[in-house]
Amino acid sequence: MATTIQDVVSVNFVLVEFQLLRTPQDIEEFKNAVGVDVEVAGMGLFANIPTGRTEPGYALSLRRDRISLELSPPRSTIGMEYPTREGLARLANVAWQAIANTSIESDTPQAFGFNVEMVFNQDSGEPASRYLSDRLFSSQQLGSEGWELVGGSGKFIFNDGGIRWTFDVEPRFNDENESRVFLRVNLHKSENRLPDKEEIQSSLEKAWDEISGFVDRLDRSGQ
Repeated sequence: MATTIQDVVSVNFVLVEFQLLRTPQDIEEFKNAVGVDVEVAGMGLFANIPTGRTEPGYALSLRRDRISLELSPPRSTIGMEYPTREGLARLANVAWQAIANTSIESDTPQAFGFNVEMVFNQDSGEPASRYLSDRLFSSQQLGSEGWELVGGSGKFIFNDGGIRWTFDVEPRFNDENESRVFLRVNLHKSENRLPDKEEIQSSLEKAWDEISGFVDRLDRSGQ
């Protein structure tokens, strides 16, 4: 069988429990550093999951680069829509400029991570739910006697020397008749520090490559 990547939908970099660009001066210096128009896209309240409280934050948009920043004390997310692999260098640079132009006191993030979301086609002739169940659960007797397994989705968590990898795979839009597959990968580092530009770019590229490798391994598991 064969798979075809239709779209890499989004890629982002997340700092947990850390707000970037906290002051108007930070924002102005960031605008000067990135070299394109930066718009304040909105203000709002963001959930702080550990405390259950909501805290104020705001969003910035670099529309020319398809990059957005959602910044609040619970987390800062810098993402790019429909990126190319070559575009990851630009995203890493924007993320680094946000870090470099933030008035940092003594605090550091609780953790940080990288996410890639993609959609791929498969030519099995079956809906994505059946395609996934055949590969993820075909060898497992999980149903009662007489039941036929007709669909499924999955979540996989791996430890790689202190780095945690999480893969979520499901039919696109969770539509049982959809043939396309949606896949998300998260590379998570539980480290109280800020990464530099080189680490941000290399981690984004690693997540990009690993999600492609997962697609290949998933498809081969049906052979």
